Amino acid sequence: MLTQYPIPKDSRYTITQEYTGHPSAKPQFVIRFCDEWVDSSQFYTSAVVRAVGHNAARMHPHRIVTEVQ
Repeated sequence: MLTQYPIPKDSRYTITQEYTGHPSAKPQFVIRFCDEWVDSSQFYTSAVVRAVGHNAARMHPHRIVTEVQ
């Protein structure tokens, strides 16, 4: 599957389509940071937003970041 890098200049974040055992039996877009699973989503755009949010929380841990589902 094609690997995408959603955070400019930071190739530690990747998004790939993978079969995750999701009940839909369809591949999900899996977000990883340094090859560690962060989250997955049915939609690519949602996966990018999650990666950006994860990066922001990592860069600014003193700020409260709310997760939208």
